[in-house]
Amino acid sequence: MTIPRGRIPRRVQCEPSQYYFKPRGVPLLDISEEVEITIEELEAIRLTDFEKMKQQEAAEKMKISQSTISRHLEAAHHKIAKALLHGLAIKIANPTDYYHCEECGHIQLVPEEGLKQELEQCEQCHSTKIHLHVHSNYEHQIQSIK
Repeated sequence: MTIPRGRIPRRVQCEPSQYYFKPRGVPLLDISEEVEITIEELEAIRLTDFEKMKQQEAAEKMKISQSTISRHLEAAHHKIAKALLHGLAIKIANPTDYYHCEECGHIQLVPEEGLKQELEQCEQCHSTKIHLHVHSNYEHQIQSIK
């Protein structure tokens, strides 16, 4: 029996200001279908489409392979096109838990298995001004590390 390896934490450097977008003029109660974009897909779009990075450069920044970022982009672009063409809402999936650096804005996703070890400093700029953001059932709490 093969045991799949755990999910490698992705490097994500932005937290969206909004997690839900809906067509104008459509009441929330009337929305029967939505597409869900993962935080990794959003980061891939941010880096390649907004920051205009090449896929390889964006992949290195996220610490993933170029083929993985390509899959994230393909999935996100398909979901966005579907939402625009069919008038669907777009939901950005909340990450489970993550560390956020106040100095550089870096976000380190916590592996799905939970906190293996607490971060004492930002892995990017080495600042100790980091906070743990905990998400559970649409609640967002910030816990100070120190």
